[in-house]
Amino acid sequence: MPDLPIYQQPSHQPANAPRHLDAQALAAALSRPIVFVDLETTGADGTRDRITEIGVVEVGPDGIVEWDTLIDPGIGIPPFIQQLTGITDDMVRGRPSFESLAETLGERLQGKLFVAHNARFDYGFLKNEFRRVGVTFRADVLCTLRLSRSLFPSAARHGLDALIARFELQPKGRHRALADAELLWQFWQKVHELYTIDLVESAVQSLIKRASLPAGLEETALDDVPDTPGVYLFYGDQDMPLYIGKSIHLRQRIGAHFSGDHRATLEMRLARTVRRVEWRETGGETGALLLEAHLIKTMQPLHNQMLRQNAALYAWELPPGLSAPILRSDRNTDFSRHPNLYGAFPSRASAQARLAELAQTHQLCQVALAQEKTARRGLPCFARQLHRCLGACTGDESLAAHRERAVTALANLAIQPWPFAGAVAWREQHGPKAWWHVLEDWCYLGSVPTLAEAPGLLSSPARFDLDTYQILAPRLPALLAGAVALEAVRRFELQPPAAPRPETQPQTTSPTAAPHRRKPPSPDQQTLSFFER
Repeated sequence: MPDLPIYQQPSHQPANAPRHLDAQALAAALSRPIVFVDLETTGADGTRDRITEIGVVEVGPDGIVEWDTLIDPGIGIPPFIQQLTGITDDMVRGRPSFESLAETLGERLQGKLFVAHNARFDYGFLKNEFRRVGVTFRADVLCTLRLSRSLFPSAARHGLDALIARFELQPKGRHRALADAELLWQFWQKVHELYTIDLVESAVQSLIKRASLPAGLEETALDDVPDTPGVYLFYGDQDMPLYIGKSIHLRQRIGAHFSGDHRATLEMRLARTVRRVEWRETGGETGALLLEAHLIKTMQPLHNQMLRQNAALYAWELPPGLSAPILRSDRNTDFSRHPNLYGAFPSRASAQARLAELAQTHQLCQVALAQEKTARRGLPCFARQLHRCLGACTGDESLAAHRERAVTALANLAIQPWPFAGAVAWREQHGPKAWWHVLEDWCYLGSVPTLAEAPGLLSSPARFDLDTYQILAPRLPALLAGAVALEAVRRFELQPPAAPRPETQPQTTSPTAAPHRRKPPSPDQQTLSFFER
């Protein structure tokens, strides 16, 4: 679709001539109407929370019209939000529902340039509300926060309070919908006092094209992202790690986070709080999986709950000669070397629950598994009384036969011992770039571009890592075929020995070392950040 200009360009006036117009003349010069919109809501979650107030300032060739209404959200307004906006449950009780206003509001917004501050929030909320009543709402969207950043790049802050102070805007109130929408119209007029219409038009058209990019990111933030395998990191205020993900198509995946953020709670939160994007290319999908798991454990981003480091792991051991399995912990058992282990589980309770589930599925005896006791030997276990045990407890099944069935039941949980004598390097390549992944005892130690650099990652002891194991175990044939033992690399190095280190030496970090992790913000701090706009 060709760009639709927002201003008429009279043929008798040069396009670059300054045009400092008053409010009415500025409105009359528009070739398409603009709606300055602000919402107040019950919270920051676009999928769960609801709108409580809508304010619209419509500006166009026919003049300037203001419209606002309170809305009954159908849910309670949290005390924190009531204090922030001044809108209480009593004020919205009995007011129109969004469904009853949807047709009128849609007609008021249809075909107009939708302008809001941190527009992704307001536009996303409206799209969700319209969707709930079966209406598809679309509009060209302009974010005034991004417009401020584009036109005034030297300014440190671009929130609405910062604009009020910088341009001496006259607020009629704060955190009420119509008052905030009217501030955006004031800002629009101030912009046209400082810049020509052509310059503003150019900036607006550029921002509309980039509308899917979150307001907190620079316009060029994703320009250099390659469409290759790798890991991406989202950072918030004070460089707080927010989220870490991976993809075989980095550019496409990062963009997808911000194209549908009004539908998903996580995506909307990320779009509201992200301030910086970082990415790290890998040699392929395996490298991306390994690096993602490693970085999540070391950096502990706010919105990543999976792949976190477990305090301890548990596994069942069923060695030859024993009929009952023994529960082992990785605190005193090396899961990477110990044979006959089955698991692993994040807790003792989950290990016991899984064994009980297998016993029920395979009609195993809880007494023979040492998970249940009877008053005396030979008495049936509880499952035997229900005909769900084949009788190892009563002697109707031999312990040897029962053990064989237990091994079969546990087979899918078997932990493969580390198949090498020590550390190895494994090469993965995507296009012209290749990386060597350094691995030991089912632990990922990092990646380097050349094999000669691989021994440099062996400075710390390796510990069995369940996520690394789950990534590599299905790839074991390829790992066995392509791995290079690093002891051999060390043995045949032809470099002179390193000079002795001085007693004091600056601290260095490995290629995969994580920066200092900041304390996550409290829930109230996170909520407040959504509404400081």
